Amino acid sequence: MALIRTFIGFLIAITLIAFAITNRQTTTLVYSPLHDPLELPLYMVTLLFMAAGFFLGIMMLWINMGKSRKVKRDQRQTIKELEKELKSVKGKDPDSQDPPSEFFPALPKAKTSENTDKNHNAA
Repeated sequence: MALIRTFIGFLIAITLIAFAITNRQTTTLVYSPLHDPLELPLYMVTLLFMAAGFFLGIMMLWINMGKSRKVKRDQRQTIKELEKELKSVKGKDPDSQDPPSEFFPALPKAKTSENTDKNHNAA
């Protein structure tokens, strides 16, 4: 994956360099009637506006994903609370750590008559 990313980045860099070399003529940029106009190369003006559009898009995406980030934060908080509650429940019942049956874990362990006889004889 890193090789593909590097290759695509290299292609983009080559394209931008070729664009800058072919568009070196100067252009006048008037951004305010109160200031003198700027004389900039055409590639610089184009790349600046492309970068501004890129960052504007990132900002709009970040704003639009705000609801999703809030839902994810709420879910993380709920998960932490449920894990804490699960730990407290497991701490109260020491037998919950062991599987109920060795052969079928979903079934409870059957009390054998030897265990019940030992308990009755001890009392």
